[in-house]
Amino acid sequence: MRNKIKRKVIGLFVVVSFFSLPQLSLLGGGSEKEYQASDESTGSINLSPEVLLHRPMVEKYAKLEGIPNEVDVLLAIMMVETGGRGRDVMQSSESMGLPVNTLDVEPSIAQGVKHYKGCIEDAKALGNDKWTAVASYNFGRNYNNYVSNNGHKHSTELADKYSLTIVAPSLGNSTGTRYSYPNPVAIPYNGGYLYLNGGNFFYVLLVQQYLTLNSNGSGSGTNSATGWKKKAVELALKDVGQSFPTGWGGRGECIVAVQGWINGAKAGTFIPGGVRTGYLQSGAKEVAWNQAKSGDVIQYENLGNPDLFDTGVHTMLVESVNKDGTINIIESNNPGGSGLVGQRKGITNSAPSGWRAVVWRFAD
Repeated sequence: MRNKIKRKVIGLFVVVSFFSLPQLSLLGGGSEKEYQASDESTGSINLSPEVLLHRPMVEKYAKLEGIPNEVDVLLAIMMVETGGRGRDVMQSSESMGLPVNTLDVEPSIAQGVKHYKGCIEDAKALGNDKWTAVASYNFGRNYNNYVSNNGHKHSTELADKYSLTIVAPSLGNSTGTRYSYPNPVAIPYNGGYLYLNGGNFFYVLLVQQYLTLNSNGSGSGTNSATGWKKKAVELALKDVGQSFPTGWGGRGECIVAVQGWINGAKAGTFIPGGVRTGYLQSGAKEVAWNQAKSGDVIQYENLGNPDLFDTGVHTMLVESVNKDGTINIIESNNPGGSGLVGQRKGITNSAPSGWRAVVWRFAD
């Protein structure tokens, strides 16, 4: 689901990476603020076996570059870029001004670590937060200057504006032409779209899917389910990090995966059917979002046609609920088509335009 900025943009963005820090400060207006390393990651999750194989080499170059504490973030970046597959596993050739996929595995990792270190140094010099550095890995290091002039803190909204007004026009899209991007991280924000030639302004959210975060009370929930529901959550957790076949009825599809975890814990509980009628015929009850518990299911349901299987539909198992009311979930097929089982933390009560998030509870 990666949407890299094409090589044509190197002259405008990535070349910034070779300026000295004093020059960079002049470009951004300068800042004496302390680097805002907020929402620090505390570990990695959902990484593919291919990415994990590269961990020793990432650790080696992170240590050489003096950023050993950034290994988990670097692995998450690799997961978003390539899933650890192919030669240019960090997709870092372009940060050297080379054609995409020029570098082999080890040079790709060495350059990717070096490029990310530069993004961090820029953020520190300009007083930006950590996620600006992560976004700059994809957007190019000039994004640090943009964020510095707009509050020093990355947000999806700010990245959206940068993509629309800076990146896309630089590559010929001056009209804001969009294309469909039905990724679960994008759908609650805008229904699932990106700008043609605009890079991926959801990049930070994609990276955060593969990190455990210490952020504003989110992610602090525990599995409080009991009986067969506790077993269902445990079965789902065992699948985390694995990929399964997708397609109609495939185990990797989101709703099929949740049905499998529930029925694996208590056979015959979740009867396959429509997006809504499947729950009704299974005897499940709809409950309010603020009453969700471990073992419940969150279903995105179309407002006009509740049984519609279309872009926007998604099924998630509730792993735990946080003190701030957000929910931690286990899901399959995110990114779409991957069949990958993963976890996300801090989910809020939001759904794509024209859809709603329904919490379903099966009988104990």
